[in-house]
Amino acid sequence: MNVFKALGLVEVLGSADAIQAVDVMLKTSEVEFQTWHTKCGGHTTVFVSGDVAAVTEAVERVKTNPPCEIIKTAVISNPSEEAERLVLENREGSRFARAAFEK
Repeated sequence: MNVFKALGLVEVLGSADAIQAVDVMLKTSEVEFQTWHTKCGGHTTVFVSGDVAAVTEAVERVKTNPPCEIIKTAVISNPSEEAERLVLENREGSRFARAAFEK
């Protein structure tokens, strides 16, 4: 499939913090918001995509100068088809993420 060159994941607590993290990443480098996923206790993981250097720069920016409490981060270069499918399916199921792509 190879939809994404790289994925950046940032886990925070709550949707307000998720929006802050996404805002910083989008302003830092040429990445694109894909979706977010919230689980028990309000833990929210945001997903951005772009080339490996841009995604790494965006994730490192929120790690080194966090706008909120950052729980965990990851950069996945050349994600597997299964990882890409999970992100795309989550994006389709997220009203917030769908709205971002309808514009």
